[in-house]
Amino acid sequence: MVTDERKSGRAAFQGMDASEQFAFFFRQHWIRVLWPFLRMLGGTILLGSAIGFVAFSANDDATRHAALIGLLVLFLGLQAAFLVRFYRHFLYVIIVTNRKIHRIKKTFLAVDDHQSIDLGSLQDIHKSQHGIVQNLFGFGTLTLEAQESVLKIHFVPKISKQYEAMLRLQGKGGSA
Repeated sequence: MVTDERKSGRAAFQGMDASEQFAFFFRQHWIRVLWPFLRMLGGTILLGSAIGFVAFSANDDATRHAALIGLLVLFLGLQAAFLVRFYRHFLYVIIVTNRKIHRIKKTFLAVDDHQSIDLGSLQDIHKSQHGIVQNLFGFGTLTLEAQESVLKIHFVPKISKQYEAMLRLQGKGGSA
């Protein structure tokens, strides 16, 4: 049965138990999309230069049209690759409830991965920030260790805040 979340005052997502209460969520840090964006921007500038060069230097129309069509295909491929990476960033979500931590990875067609770990079964929550960039921008990796499983969440933004919030929820015994 589908319910209207606004009426019930609860946020719902695929795989959420009826006894769970939503606490918070986060996505990976924006720096994860920075390098694909810079590659796309650099490639676009190079392709724009190549288009200008071909448009003004090709002698016959057939060569000019073939080169421009080839460059257009490269341009569209470059933009599509960035768009796929950009959407993948927004479809990778970590949701924390009063009982569990859910890592949800989705793509449009190929991937629908949902991994959950119970806050009550967690033996250790470890945060790590290695290097100047991670400390400067405030992101890192959370390692959640349960009895027989380890869940690593990379590129966690505001890692200290997320770490403290998870420790508070774990301290309440997952029954908040």
